[in-house]
Amino acid sequence: MSSEEIRLAQRWYDQEALAPSQIAQRLGRDKLHHVKQVPRKKQGRRHLTEPQVDQLLRRPHQMIVSADAKYHVTVQMLRKAAKTGVSERIILEACHRRGGYFRKLREKPLLAAEDIRARFAFAKQYKDKSASWWNSHVHAFLDGQHFKTYLTSAARKMAAQHRTFGAYRVPGRGLSGGYVKPKRGLAASTRSKSSLVMGAIGKGRLLLWHAGQAAADLYVGPLKANDPTGFQSNKGKMAKCESGISTFAIPTRSPDLNPMDFCTWSEINRRFRRQEAKWSAAKRETRPKYLARLRRTARKLPESLITSAIGDMEHRCQRLFEAKGHFFEESGA
Repeated sequence: MSSEEIRLAQRWYDQEALAPSQIAQRLGRDKLHHVKQVPRKKQGRRHLTEPQVDQLLRRPHQMIVSADAKYHVTVQMLRKAAKTGVSERIILEACHRRGGYFRKLREKPLLAAEDIRARFAFAKQYKDKSASWWNSHVHAFLDGQHFKTYLTSAARKMAAQHRTFGAYRVPGRGLSGGYVKPKRGLAASTRSKSSLVMGAIGKGRLLLWHAGQAAADLYVGPLKANDPTGFQSNKGKMAKCESGISTFAIPTRSPDLNPMDFCTWSEINRRFRRQEAKWSAAKRETRPKYLARLRRTARKLPESLITSAIGDMEHRCQRLFEAKGHFFEESGA
């Protein structure tokens, strides 16, 4: 090979990441002959050229539209689809330079000024408590949840779409197919009904699980069925006092401070969707069987998951204190 051919081969290899066979075709030479003469760069951190970034970023849109909000499109999936040897970090850096990010879609309650003050006061009181303290001193974290009973394949498909939090997107794109998930509240479109479930975790296990009327009775207690205030009413507090139950009050509109909210319910939903993903489209499920499967799934939650979720209150209170009562970045359980 001439010096000019070696120079061209080197440039195509380094800048365009051409394969040896492609370089050989351009030069009109035998593959094995020219590869031995092309100087190799020392191994180190690989980078993407701008043409490579252009080619890489054409893929996410196709992948997201194909996913149709039924599952996450992640940077790991993008790397695999692109068959590139660069790291996920390099891909993310390239995406960031073009204004694209892999982000979760978030749904948060609206906090009033008094809510923020109450959350900040809660954080001041408990920010120094350890994970072991939370697991040993709070007997049970109790919460109620309305579960939709998705009995058909069409309803289960829409339920799976709700579990998709977000996707890679660039400015100006995000309202077309694949980027938008169905809004909550599917009763009209799927005929799915809700079932109230009352559950509690503590000491590393599921302590309580009631569904349907039993859950409603537990929630209302001695109250009339049309009393919307439930446990937080004066009658509800009096009933707990008479039963010897002391209340550990979590600030209102704070699902990020109740392990049942930020871990247990979502984990049950994830396990449900994984189970249903293996079913045939023709499979139907009765409401009693759905509720029975819900109970079995909840009782099979591992002790390590529950202990970790309750222990994460240590870090959550610290982050809440740093945020001065506002919402904080959640991580951990």
